[in-house]
Amino acid sequence: MKFRRQHRLICDLPGAVPIACVMFLLLFYLITNSALLLVEGVSVHLPEGAGQRPAGFANSVVVAMDKQHRLFYLNQQVELPKLKMELKRLVVGAGDAGLLLVLKADRAANNQAIMQVATAAQQAGVRQTWLATRPRLFERTPREQ
Repeated sequence: MKFRRQHRLICDLPGAVPIACVMFLLLFYLITNSALLLVEGVSVHLPEGAGQRPAGFANSVVVAMDKQHRLFYLNQQVELPKLKMELKRLVVGAGDAGLLLVLKADRAANNQAIMQVATAAQQAGVRQTWLATRPRLFERTPREQ
């Protein structure tokens, strides 16, 4: 005896709407969990400022200084004498083009510590030292009275 089926199996491709829903859920999951990821490094709060970007330097080095005056180069903490030796090595490698030191100093770092790094860089042969700043969101223009 043969039984008649009441339901037929459909073997079609899924529609676009369920695939789009799954993709949006995946996107939502990735966006919301990206804020929970830990970022390696030290937190440096740069002061606000407006200015030009350095031009004419093919070689530049970025050094960060936190509020405890610790120096970080290539994501590793370094002491000032070791940084000075590394800068001398980089100056020799830069040749006539010169080397630019961009110092990302925390706004809580005092001027004496910043000047110690700038003086050590100058003694190592670095031509210019620039202090990195965070650009202002909106430029303020003085009001005319």
